[in-house]
Order: sequence, then structure tokens, then C-alpha cells
Amino acid sequence: MGKSMKPIERFKKMATMKKVLLLLTFVICFMPDTQAQVIFVDAANGTGIEDGSAQHPFNTIKEGINAAVPGAVVSIKNGTYIPDDSWSGNDHTLLLKAGVSLLGESRDNTIISGIIVDQEASNLSVGLENLKFDEFHFVRPTHAGPFNDRNIIRNCATTLISPGFGAGIPVNDTTPGPNHGFLIENNNLGTEGVIEFKQGAGVSEISVLNNSCGYVYLKSGGGYTYLIDDNEVSYGIFDKSASNHTTISNNRIYNGTIDDRSGGNQYGIEDEFIENNTITADENSPAFTDEEDKAGIMVKSRSATIRNNTITCTGHVSGIRSSAGAPLHIINNTIALDEVQIPDPDPVEGTIGIFNYSGWGEVTGNKISGGQHGYFSKAGTIKFASNEIDRAYTGFYSMGAEVVHHNSIKNCYGDGMILDGLRGPLFNNTIQNNAGSGIRLLRMPIDLGGGQDTCPGLNVITGNGNYDLYTEVISTQHPVLYARFNVWDHSDPMEIMQYDIRDGSDSTGLVTVDFSPVGYLGVITQESVDNLVLFPNPASSVLNFEFRGSGSQMVQVSFFNSQGLLAYRVEFSTGETSEIDISHLPPGIYLVRISYGDALLIKKFLKQ
Repeated sequence: MGKSMKPIERFKKMATMKKVLLLLTFVICFMPDTQAQVIFVDAANGTGIEDGSAQHPFNTIKEGINAAVPGAVVSIKNGTYIPDDSWSGNDHTLLLKAGVSLLGESRDNTIISGIIVDQEASNLSVGLENLKFDEFHFVRPTHAGPFNDRNIIRNCATTLISPGFGAGIPVNDTTPGPNHGFLIENNNLGTEGVIEFKQGAGVSEISVLNNSCGYVYLKSGGGYTYLIDDNEVSYGIFDKSASNHTTISNNRIYNGTIDDRSGGNQYGIEDEFIENNTITADENSPAFTDEEDKAGIMVKSRSATIRNNTITCTGHVSGIRSSAGAPLHIINNTIALDEVQIPDPDPVEGTIGIFNYSGWGEVTGNKISGGQHGYFSKAGTIKFASNEIDRAYTGFYSMGAEVVHHNSIKNCYGDGMILDGLRGPLFNNTIQNNAGSGIRLLRMPIDLGGGQDTCPGLNVITGNGNYDLYTEVISTQHPVLYARFNVWDHSDPMEIMQYDIRDGSDSTGLVTVDFSPVGYLGVITQESVDNLVLFPNPASSVLNFEFRGSGSQMVQVSFFNSQGLLAYRVEFSTGETSEIDISHLPPGIYLVRISYGDALLIKKFLKQ
């Protein structure tokens, strides 16, 4: 029997096998031809015998590159290599050869003491892996292609990766031509390092994945598909490019911003996605040095979708500020700001959870806490729905076009909502426990229930420190504000007029609020809801009410039309299914008010 291998010998053999596997992986990744030429370089070779073989490697990288043919890999042993070419005033430049890739032994110990430049006019790709160098510049001129492979910079340590190549040759007057693609992956550029693209217009895929750096800049022409994903970024990602399809996702910004000022397209098509990022932003971040407005996400592009981001701001920094075009969708973001108890006199200058001055789009499912305003809008946004705002100074301030429904605005230090020209309507919202008014109305018209927009009302406006609804409007054109089917602090109409609503009954000249009929005024239990079944819905002639609870109770059923007027009322005792003849009612949508025992429910019903 042979002797067993000693542990140290076994370790050396395993290390050698790992290096061989790494080299094979690199060759396969960069060149599909597994017979690709491999040239070896080792700075420690002082024998004077150099032919690029594993036994007699070159001792400079330049010699290895000069001996390589397109498709070759130059395998570089650990050591320090000082290049001697010149480029743009730098005398320590390593010039690459198109189609040739460099593979270092390890990122921290295969050191090129200088910059790396690719300036050849070629369509062949290059690769850099496991290297440490000062900067990389890709500055090729325009080329007709074809471009079969992406350039790869992977697992390197540097301070700058800068592709700044020329434009692709246009296919026609409006379509960019094909151009160089890039995969920039797993590189460490330090807390101040920069990845920037400054290329002309073209068509290719560019991926920036899992890097650690200070900044990412997109300053290119149009036509590209960018994926900026899963990077650790100290200060910011800035997109100032033309019309590209860009996804900025799953990144962690430690003290800065995502700033999107890209061109976008003119066709109303979503092409910019900012999603699933985690952003922490302090007002003293270097990312804000030259910025008048500061925000965790700043959007001034033609269009964008901002969704599922988590944004935490400290100091005078807003969560999302947008003055984009359309569509602009802001969906399911979580935003935390410093709480504000002394607001800025100019509301636009204050810290704001979401500042929206964009074209059409939707704002839905966001959770916002703190700030001078949870939401401030001058936008053409079509929907503001299912958002939660808590502990802002003013929860919601809108001069925009939103339909506002199913939002929760609570515990604000000032007013829950300020409506300053909002088109609305506004329904099914919960506005509770705010220190100021629940809703402060500055301009008409607006439908809060039963008005010309056939708004169902059903807002719960209770527990606010001032009036639940406070009007400041004098309007001869719109002398009546409809706010029917809503829930107030009180149930008696006289008490609602005195304590819950401030309108023309309190001050001469103000609009008068029509709040009757009101919505549910007591405690609805799930059992109460489940016990009552309304069917069929819609119906044309007969409507059935089935009560599934125990005992016998009197039920009063009232039908209110879209103008809030009582159209029909009937009473009966609970028990078996009760049929109500509705054949005489005109077709349309009705709110059916059902009262029995201590329960009072409102259901929507369609008469065919």
C-alpha cells in the first residue's frame, strides 16, 4: 500500500485544484471556446527565460497582452505590476487588447499599480477579474459591431470604473445602433469609489450587480437596458441618462439618495423602476452638497415607478420628491421622517413623506410616519388609496386631482387633511385622533358624500382635537358641501352641527355642509355584519334580507339614491327571509341603510 498524503500536501493539492477550476471557469465565462489560449505572467520570474508558459511566464502584463491573440486569457500571479504606457497624462497606464481578458490570482494581491485603459476600435469584448488597480477607462470609438459578448469586470478592487465609449451606428434616424454591453459584478470600490457610464446612444444590456462603492452615475445616451441591482452604495445612485429602460433594485444606500433625472420616453410607457431599495438619508450627506431639495428618492424623469422601498430620513430630508411626467406610480413604500411639531411657513419647503408634482399615476399602499406633511400634492395623480399616514404635522395636503379612498390618517400634530382644490371625491377614509381638524377645507368643489360625483362617503372622522370638518370657504358658485354618509364624533344632528362641523351655521358666508344622512354611529361587530345577508345584488324586482342571528328584532331598511335623498323605507321583523319589492325604484346605485338592535350598517346596492 502507498503512504497516505500528509495534511500539508493534501492542502497544497486542493489549493492547486481550486486555482485550476477558477481558471477554467474564467475561460469558459469569457470565451466559449475551451481551447482558448492561456498566457501566464509572474512578476517573480527572474530566470530570464520567458515564453508565457506556466513553466516560464512573462514577468510583465504588457508582454502577456502583446503575445495574446483575441480569445486569450492572461493569467497573472500575485505581485505588483507597474505599467509604463501613457494615456491622458498618466504614465502608468496598462493598455488592453480587444478580445483579451486578464485573470488575477487574488483581488487583494494581484496589484496593477496604475490605471487600465481600453481604447481599441473593436467589437471584441475584454474581461478583468481578481485584480487590484487604480482606475479602469473604457473609451472605445464608435464601431458597427456585431457585439456578441459583454465586457466583464468582476471581483476587482479599484476606485473608478468608467465606460465612456462612443455611440452605436444608428439603424435609422430614430433607433440607436448596437453597442458594447457590460457586466460589472462583485467589485470593491471603497466608500468613495465611482461607477459611471458616459457612453453615447446604443442598444445593449448593462448590469451593475453586487458591488460596493460610493456612487453610481448613469450619464449615457438612450437605448440601453440597465440593471443596477443588489449594490452597497455609500452615498447615491444618480441617473441623468437619456431614454433607457432602467431598473434600480435591491440596493442599500447608507447615507444618500437615488436621484432619477433621466429622459425617459415620450409614449407614456413605464421604463424606469426604482424598487426594493433600502435608503438611509441624512441632511449632511455628501450626496446633497449641491442640492437645494433633499430626498431619499428624487424623481424628475419623464416617467417612473417607485415601489417597495424603505426610506429612513434624518434632518431636513423628505422621503420621495417627484416632479416627473407620466406615468408616475408610487406604491407600497415605507417612509420614516423626523417628527415635526413646528412647521415651516412654506409647506413646500418642509420635510414631506411624498411630495408629488407629477403627471398622472397612482399613489397606493404607502406607509408614512413623521414629517411636516405625510403627503403633499400638486399632481394629476388619479388615485391616492390605501395609504397609512401617522404622526406627521399635517397628514395630507392636496391641490391635485386624486380620488382619495381607503386611507388611514391618524395622530398628526396638526390637521389630518387639508383640501386646497382637491378634485376628489373622498370616501372610505379613516381620519382619527389628529390634534387639529380632521379635514380642513380651503377650496370648493369637493364631494365628501352624496354630491355630484356620487361619492359614497363612509369616511370615519372622529377623535380630532378641533372640528372633524372645518370649512374656510366662501363660495356663491358652490354654496353647499355634500358630506353625507360619514361617521362623526356625535350621532345627534344638532350635536354634529355644534361640535363636529364648522360651516355656514357657525360663520356667516361660509359654505353649508349637508351631512345627513350619516353613516354608522355605533360599534359594528363582525358578528353583526355576518348575521345579515343581502341578495341578490344587483337585483331588478325583489331584494331579500336574511337575518342569521338569534331572536326577533325590528329592522328598518332605508334606500338613498346617488343624490343622498331618501327613495324608499321599509320595516319588518327578523326571522325568515324577508322579501322587499323594489320594482318601483329607478335603476341606479343606492346606499342601503340597515338598522337593527344596536347595529347600524350601510351597504351599496345596484338596482337594475
